[in-house]
Amino acid sequence: MPTRIERGTALPLDLLVDEAVFDLEMRQLWERDWVFATSVDAVADPGDHVEVKVGRESVIVVRGEDLAIRAFANACTHRGTPLIDGPGSLKRFSCPYHAWTFDTWGALLSVPYTQPDEICKDQHGLHEYRAEQWQGLVFVCLDDEVEPLAERLSVIDPYVRPLALDRLHHDTASESSELWKTNWKSAHIAAVDSYSHFRVHAETIEPVSPTDATYYLAGSAAATVMGGESSQRADHLVIAIPPSFVAVAWPDTLLWRSWNPADVGHTNVRVGMASEQPVAEGSSVHLPGWDAAFIDEDRAICERVQRNARARFTPGPLIDLESAVGDFHDYLAWRLADTPPPPPVITAAPGDRPEPL
Repeated sequence: MPTRIERGTALPLDLLVDEAVFDLEMRQLWERDWVFATSVDAVADPGDHVEVKVGRESVIVVRGEDLAIRAFANACTHRGTPLIDGPGSLKRFSCPYHAWTFDTWGALLSVPYTQPDEICKDQHGLHEYRAEQWQGLVFVCLDDEVEPLAERLSVIDPYVRPLALDRLHHDTASESSELWKTNWKSAHIAAVDSYSHFRVHAETIEPVSPTDATYYLAGSAAATVMGGESSQRADHLVIAIPPSFVAVAWPDTLLWRSWNPADVGHTNVRVGMASEQPVAEGSSVHLPGWDAAFIDEDRAICERVQRNARARFTPGPLIDLESAVGDFHDYLAWRLADTPPPPPVITAAPGDRPEPL
């Protein structure tokens, strides 16, 4: 299957409905790669925690008493019962089944009705996963052997770092989540597809950020950064970190989208925003064109493609405007078939635009 993925042509549609392909993606991508989990602001204080899905795993992301952010399997080490069902703030996690209790370091603290030394608590702490931060965002990986997140993002980081996105305040209360009737790959492709602005987003994004005002800056199978004009605002960046995260970033605002597969034909899509002023101070962000309507438009086109995924057709060529989609194809081939990815492509130095063609 992976050898059928080519950088320069569209994905074969049957890859959106093939259960065997989906299972391979879960094992090779979602359970072995860096996946966006949450923002640092969502776990701002000791004990603050959220439940996130990383592939098929339920994961607790929590701020410890030492202020470190950690990720644990959301499974009591007694019988695997989930410890939490959503966000909150706790200094201890007590299992709802038999009250085995854990601290924010993942250590097992107490087991009711046991004799001294009956249970070796040191051997039954929560299973910990790798959690690392970048620009105020938290990523989790279930595989201990994955490369450091900083290494993964080294090509795009020089373009993003000057924006200092980690200074922004995430509006965690307004984050939304929807179940789309589409394969996760379509959700990623739609999020990076500036070629669709003039058609899919003709009345939303196109008037404020035209299709032909988008430019590719740097990228590879690991991550991509593009630029684009924004009417009455500074140019924006589009940041893509497969398999789970795409954001549009301005100097004062971040609009992000993330997803996690529910099954081969359904994807949970989350949307969030960060801005310069904390929500408590009445911050408001006006982003003409970049509102809920354009998300709905992407959902509609993704679901339309999914309905046609069993059609007979020969995938067509990608044009230059779809370079970020090509990077995503390289990512899939890299992770699924262990194909060495092409070297990064850099068209302009940080702070510059590429020369016009």
